[in-house]
Amino acid sequence: MRIRVLHALIEEGAEVNILHGLPEGSRLSPTLFGICAAELIHELRTKFPELKFDDITSIDDFNWIGAFLYVDDMVLIARSDTQLQHMIDACQQWSERSRMKINHEKIKIMVFYETPAQRASRQPSHFYLTPRLSLNKPPTPLPLDEPKDFTYLGLKLDPQMTMQPATSHTCQKINWDYQTVSAIAHSLKNDIPANLRGTRTSPLILYRIWQSCVLSHATQNLRYLLHPTQVQQVQSALINSLQRTLHCFTAAQITMLELGIPHLILSQAEQLVSLHFRYTVTHTHIISAHLCTIRCQRIASNAHPRHSLENRIETAYLALGLSTSYPGPPTMPMSVALAEPGNRGKSYTTYLKPLVTAEWIRRLNASHPPQPAHATPMGRTQAH
Repeated sequence: MRIRVLHALIEEGAEVNILHGLPEGSRLSPTLFGICAAELIHELRTKFPELKFDDITSIDDFNWIGAFLYVDDMVLIARSDTQLQHMIDACQQWSERSRMKINHEKIKIMVFYETPAQRASRQPSHFYLTPRLSLNKPPTPLPLDEPKDFTYLGLKLDPQMTMQPATSHTCQKINWDYQTVSAIAHSLKNDIPANLRGTRTSPLILYRIWQSCVLSHATQNLRYLLHPTQVQQVQSALINSLQRTLHCFTAAQITMLELGIPHLILSQAEQLVSLHFRYTVTHTHIISAHLCTIRCQRIASNAHPRHSLENRIETAYLALGLSTSYPGPPTMPMSVALAEPGNRGKSYTTYLKPLVTAEWIRRLNASHPPQPAHATPMGRTQAH
């Protein structure tokens, strides 16, 4: 393979021979990886055909959930400790046949909702990877790590799914991102000509930098948080970082009002309603949509978790004042119905934003009712 690259020591327009591997960012890389990984998935599906949802029959054989892949990251899902160990052994055998080596230090094991009694009776008590690539040494089982929490695709999970580690991690990322914003603000103030400092260090510029660096992380995984107290923790960290960025320590409600940032409880409701629209209208064919439909059918059961996704979606509809036939599909406004099928998800999110703003203003007016024209305001927020 010959490619053209940009390098200080290579003439422009020159080509370089690639003798093995692929250059970083090559379009051929995901295709070759998909071809390679397909063999492993097929082998796992053949050895563990029971890992599927029998209730899901409308998507042919795509209801197998033994392994999920995202780019080059794979998650194995098993129903028992013994089954998971067998799946790990199957992956190791496949990797040896394919002349590949699994890095056992990067493998993490997490058993969800396991009680102490179940942990004590687990067979095996620990999980191992047993490489057999070396012909001169006997196979040595390598223990696999079982952390207290694990970050997958940016979301920190814990065995009991309390989402408290995810909340703490989000608050921590907000503080880290504030340090980035602070460093950028310091650079803008001290590393540019004096005649440009007033413009580039204005509150509006600082707010735009904060908005792109901090606000996006604060709202990224709101739909996964279970309790209002967890959302409030993120809200407090967010307000603290905004006040320090703008050097404005007025009442939090006033700051959020001035900048048009609704309470994160309402932003979470918007995300949950949009997710339900995705499951019932635009992406009804995916496994998670079918699972949501099945769980909604059992929502009246006493065994249904109180803080389940289905209950929180119903609460989100009530919070935004949306009339709907939940758990059925939501009412589709005309602006969304006229949009292209591929754009309806974004169009529905755009439709929800004015509803979030209206509910936000309604709550503010309810907590601070109007006073007579010549009355003394009760507090700074009322005065504002």
